[in-house]
Amino acid sequence: MPGRGAWLTPTVEAYELAVKRRAFRRALRLDREPDTSAVLEYLRSLPEVEPHHTDTSTRDEHPDTTEQAERLMDN
Repeated sequence: MPGRGAWLTPTVEAYELAVKRRAFRRALRLDREPDTSAVLEYLRSLPEVEPHHTDTSTRDEHPDTTEQAERLMDN
């Protein structure tokens, strides 16, 4: 289907969660699960990135949107 796309944080953990929640199928509006093995292969080829640590004052100014994103994925 032209014009359809899905955004994914480039980590294996995010990929596994998306597969578990069937997010690819939902985002792409498909009748069945797509073959995403190439996505997993690509993510595994990426170099490991150290997590970015911020102090609590910055975290309070910019709240974590992970919970919000998860709620949106469930819809």
